[in-house]
Amino acid sequence: MSGETTKHTKVLEVLRCEGKTGGRPDDKRAQVVLAESPFHVAGGGQPGDTGKLRGSGFCAEVLDARRRREDGSTILDLKVTAGLLQNGMEVIAEVDAERNAILSRMHTGQHIFSRLQENACEGLETLKVNIGVDESVVYVHYDGTLSWEGLFGIEEMTVDAIRRDLPVESFLTSREEAEAIPELKAKWERIHDERVRVVRVAGIDATACSGTHVARTGEIGGFMVTGFNGSAPEWEVRFTVRTEDLTRGYTRTMRRLLREVGCPADRLMDVFARQKAENAALRQISEKMRGYLSIPWEERRAADRPLFFALLPGLTKELLSAPAHNCVVEHPDAFCLVLLPDAPEEPFPFILLRGAEVDVDLSGFLKRFPELKARGGGKSDRVNGTTTERSVSVWSDCLTQYRSPATVCPG
Repeated sequence: MSGETTKHTKVLEVLRCEGKTGGRPDDKRAQVVLAESPFHVAGGGQPGDTGKLRGSGFCAEVLDARRRREDGSTILDLKVTAGLLQNGMEVIAEVDAERNAILSRMHTGQHIFSRLQENACEGLETLKVNIGVDESVVYVHYDGTLSWEGLFGIEEMTVDAIRRDLPVESFLTSREEAEAIPELKAKWERIHDERVRVVRVAGIDATACSGTHVARTGEIGGFMVTGFNGSAPEWEVRFTVRTEDLTRGYTRTMRRLLREVGCPADRLMDVFARQKAENAALRQISEKMRGYLSIPWEERRAADRPLFFALLPGLTKELLSAPAHNCVVEHPDAFCLVLLPDAPEEPFPFILLRGAEVDVDLSGFLKRFPELKARGGGKSDRVNGTTTERSVSVWSDCLTQYRSPATVCPG
């Protein structure tokens, strides 16, 4: 972190101080401006610093630091944990240096990665970034297609720049001088200050940026792309510089997976693609089978109406949904209940429907009868979820007792 992490200063202005709803008397939210502040404000996609504020009999957590638009002063959002907050009181301001350091590493790594990605992918533009403590996100506009192969290549170039321990220069200059810097990246429409902070990674990038950064790329430590989402032209790429623990977790998961699958690492994607294709084929077969299923319905009575019931261990709710619906279409005066138990004593799926002529709102049924041990929900004519109650007699009794709000007559 550049600059001071601890500063003796005074409270210049208390903007707000109020008790938190439901909190203790000393659990207050406040906003203050200090005479001098070591806290870096939010900006450039990087959150504001956090830390502590301590005085005589007073203590507060600094939750955020942001710039006041009117005069450029730093507003601190506080959680007061002890004492009273007053104008003019002397305090010690302490920045959470560890958090600031990881944000600085993340932000500098992002500068390198984004510039290398823009160089590698013609027409790609970095729209914004979201710098985080554990993981950061880069949002880009690109008419092409992002792929793991391409991102791995840019990741490798980023790691190489980190290992070369290149100098990172951060300086303030006038807007006129900044605009004259060759290949400087800047969103000029968002910059309103007379002086511009320029961050330059030697031989790689120069960007107008208000965030914090390391002094040399070696301080970043590592770099790993953790994922990407989207489709042309809007994409987001996630990354982290906290690679040691993440890599250990990834490799342990991979080793377990390879053991279960029983193949070498370089064949895992082929095995996955084959399984994915087989599952898609099975889903298509399942869809076609629905129309040919003949369910062995048992008929009972519930609330003086027919109750068509089927206990079908091991089958899926998706497979039985259409036959259950067809049952109440054919018998509009009836209930239909499907139970799909699997392992003993374990929750299993169920489907409960009513025909169009049954004047009962099933949406409140499950809450009314906890003895069904059911969780789920649905609409007035259909509920589904999981249960451990296999006895159709219990379900029938509950349906007989049930009177939904729609069927209650005024007294």
